[in-house]
Amino acid sequence: MTNITEKSKKQLLEHINELENYIKSLKIDLVKAQTDIEKINHVKSVFLSNISHEIRTPMNGIIGMYNVLKQTKLTEEQKDFLDIINISGQNLLSIIDDILDLSKIESGKLELESKLFSINDEIEKIVNLLIIKSKGKGIKLIYKRNNNIPKYVYGDASRFKQILINLTNNAIKYTKDGSVTINTELIKTDNKHIFLKFSIIDTGIGITKENQVKLFKSFSQIDSSTTRKYGGTGLGLAISKNLTKIMGGKIGVESSLDKGSIFWFTLKFDNVPKDEVYLISKVDTQESNLKKLSVLIVEDNLLNQKFASATLIKQGHKVKIAENGMIAVEKFNNNKFDIILMDIQMPVMDGIDATKEIRRIEKMKNVAIDKQVYIIAVTAYVFERDRKMCLAAGMDEYLTKPYKPLDLIQLIEKIYSKAK
Repeated sequence: MTNITEKSKKQLLEHINELENYIKSLKIDLVKAQTDIEKINHVKSVFLSNISHEIRTPMNGIIGMYNVLKQTKLTEEQKDFLDIINISGQNLLSIIDDILDLSKIESGKLELESKLFSINDEIEKIVNLLIIKSKGKGIKLIYKRNNNIPKYVYGDASRFKQILINLTNNAIKYTKDGSVTINTELIKTDNKHIFLKFSIIDTGIGITKENQVKLFKSFSQIDSSTTRKYGGTGLGLAISKNLTKIMGGKIGVESSLDKGSIFWFTLKFDNVPKDEVYLISKVDTQESNLKKLSVLIVEDNLLNQKFASATLIKQGHKVKIAENGMIAVEKFNNNKFDIILMDIQMPVMDGIDATKEIRRIEKMKNVAIDKQVYIIAVTAYVFERDRKMCLAAGMDEYLTKPYKPLDLIQLIEKIYSKAK
């Protein structure tokens, strides 16, 4: 009996050793799989970042020159042609933005801002943006200000607008006649938060119950004929769903075939304390009250050079051009600049190395921090790690291509009118 017990113990120990070895093997495989996934995600991120850069750089020139040309004397026919160029450029840009946003969401790297803004004002901006499209189709775009909505809230205005633009754009796209209406509703509020519901009501083609389950999924549209007829990547609703979740809300649809649809979403915002007073300053869209500055534009793309130069010269600023980082460092040594607009990817010397060299020179000359030249990263790279890399190199601010003239003017106003 004792021998059998010893034998059983021996077999049991052998099985335990086998299981332990198997578990170790599984752990090794798991670590390898995780490493492989991280490598794949890194390759995907790098690929998307590079693709974004290659598309955004020429798009900055196209959209930038549109804004410059728009301010010159044009015939009505030329204005129409110019608007077509702008719409096409914005459509292409929205596609790459959708893909990048989905990548950020999937990797958990999407970061929300919390800034003071007006819900009603932002919705009216969206209506003004999309009303040309709705009028072109002969349908009404309606929004009535809801006085029950607080004047200001804290939240991510750009992501809020992204959701609303996605849904309103879709409503206009799939409505042949009738109207698209945007409604806002106060759900509840407390000392810290406010919960709002937004509804986009259309008189469009409607969606059957079975097809509604296909919505809000990446690259999903009702069928291939929808893509051919109406266009789009099928990413808008998927991104909107993820954004509403991240922002503490939900999204849904109520629809019947040929009877129109109601797409709705809820969001949570932070309340503005009643005892606080806020002054919201607006930069004039045409002129800057800032003193005239000396600006160095470091950019290898000719179109982008011309666009940035035209924008700044119109504001009365003095401009010099450097085609790469090495020339920028040389010009910095021989001139005094108030601001440097620094591209990142350039031949000979990139913007990161050029910035580090400029900061090294300033340190060697014992230049006080508040006397250092302001350096703004102007780049087609849009990932958070790219922004952090620019700031870590010694840059003061970050401007993403493509940008509008007002974006650049407002940023210069912001960083140069405050103490460093």
